Amino acid sequence: MFKKYFQVQTILMIVFIASGLFAQKQVVHISALDNSFGPNVMPDAEGFVLIDLNHKVPFQYNMFREGVEIMEGWPVSESGPTNRGGIFGNLDEDPELEIIYNIGNKTYAFNVDGTYVEGWPKSVANSPQYGSPAYGDIDGDGYEEIVINCRVVGTGNTGKIYAFEKDGTTVTGFPVTASGGPTRTPALADLDDDGAMEIIVELRSYPDGYVCVYHGDGSIMEGWPVAMDYIPGSAAAVGDITGDGVPEIIAESYYKVWAFDINGNVLEGFPYEPGANRVFSYSSPVLADMDGNGMREILVGDHSSSAGNGAVHVIKNDGSSLPGWPKFVSNWIYGPPSVADIDNDGSPDVAVGDQVLSGVPSDYVYGWNKDGETLDGFPIGPMWAINSQIIIADLDGDDLLELMFDDNTGEGIYNGYNHDGTVMDGWPIYVTGTSFFSNPFVTDIDGDGMLNINGNGYDSNSGEAWIYLWTGDVPFNLEKAALPVLQYNVRHTGVSDENTNPVVSVDEPMKTTLLELACLPNPCTDFCRIQVSGPICSGSIISVYDEFGKLITEIPLKESGISGVELDTESYASGVYFVRLYASSQPGQACKLVVTK
Repeated sequence: MFKKYFQVQTILMIVFIASGLFAQKQVVHISALDNSFGPNVMPDAEGFVLIDLNHKVPFQYNMFREGVEIMEGWPVSESGPTNRGGIFGNLDEDPELEIIYNIGNKTYAFNVDGTYVEGWPKSVANSPQYGSPAYGDIDGDGYEEIVINCRVVGTGNTGKIYAFEKDGTTVTGFPVTASGGPTRTPALADLDDDGAMEIIVELRSYPDGYVCVYHGDGSIMEGWPVAMDYIPGSAAAVGDITGDGVPEIIAESYYKVWAFDINGNVLEGFPYEPGANRVFSYSSPVLADMDGNGMREILVGDHSSSAGNGAVHVIKNDGSSLPGWPKFVSNWIYGPPSVADIDNDGSPDVAVGDQVLSGVPSDYVYGWNKDGETLDGFPIGPMWAINSQIIIADLDGDDLLELMFDDNTGEGIYNGYNHDGTVMDGWPIYVTGTSFFSNPFVTDIDGDGMLNINGNGYDSNSGEAWIYLWTGDVPFNLEKAALPVLQYNVRHTGVSDENTNPVVSVDEPMKTTLLELACLPNPCTDFCRIQVSGPICSGSIISVYDEFGKLITEIPLKESGISGVELDTESYASGVYFVRLYASSQPGQACKLVVTK
């Protein structure tokens, strides 16, 4: 099923001494750059770039090694660039997950063997490659849709929002022509508690910036759009930061961080201003309870338009800074912060990388605990620029967290580091082209219980994106997948404890074979009968999960022979649920239940 991947890296004998310590930096407009900087240059939201004045053409790594195992059928190449990486979801009738990417002017869906999912790819009018797709039920029919932000290259002031069913057909009401260019990646969340997710985007209409909320039929939610003070460059985050159980929307303009309630009203204490000459571009907000008071804070990275440094801010729900923050880093921050218990001490930590255009490794990955104190083994570096959000999960089967992130040399590299800042065995892993700005993801894509890793490279010479799927050769540890995909989940809410994502199946080992599990009626409305035929062992349990793997209820089974239970679904939202039977050491039984209202 797998093949070995070998790659010879170009050998250049170059010695760098104290490469990042004495760099002289300057902020310049992209229009002033010459071609020596290459194609992979991402100016900030206003068109400025941070450069190292000692810049040279990046050298290539001096290395010959055997890489990780690539799954059969991969990599695949498609014409056009891609930014922010892909997502995963279940688009068809087979049990495996599929991989969804924005590349060039199309959205692709790939099977586990690298072939196209039937009905895909889909062409769109504008360039979607600047953001990742989003996956969630936007029309309340119990099945997820795929949502795409598209904006015209150049000014980025115009664009559209597309929504597709799993089979590639267009959702009624879409595409929507936005009154501005939708920036980066859409976020999906049910704001009005009607069982359907809304689409939350930031819009650029230079010099104006807006936040807008769309229903699943393409209409705009009452109270939106709302104006910010200036253009945005990032995506929004959606989650409850006030503790009332109702989500808020967090968005950034170039100059400020904004917090809105679901009706579009600005929360008291906002907008938050980071300080003189400090601005925001692509570091989308992340929401996490950092101080343990039961309410989430806002974490976001910025960059200085004068000093050339960056900072991570932690903002409370009243617009004030959490004590011990912000924390400053040497260069600009483009990636969203990553929050997880990196050092396994029971409290949240923060990791982020910085970036500067340089001919030598000049950047670092920084790590702090909740109080802003530096973690042991950090910062990691010097290394090449980090533009993506750092993935945090158990990548080597040791039940501890590791960090995976892009590396923006001329060679395509994804780095892997242990929680203590040491390099993981067998890493980095390589792609064709460069991993510039491309978020990887990790999951169990084919249901074999083993870790899979997705990433991509872009070869500017051929104009092709190369999409990879690897096996990590270790079990996939769902409990330790703290940040498995951009902004924690395929809905991109940015909420650190919402890392629930689609799974291949919910099968578990059981104590006996000769079992049959059925849900009747299916679909159902207010109730269904879960029937199990076969010898039932004491201690067997029926469990019900929602489509994102969240446990809804557990029902113990104590009788032998034919057993059945009534499941009250009156309070269930419309959607797809999974019912599974726990027993002992044989493959488990599961069925899919659709609840309609």
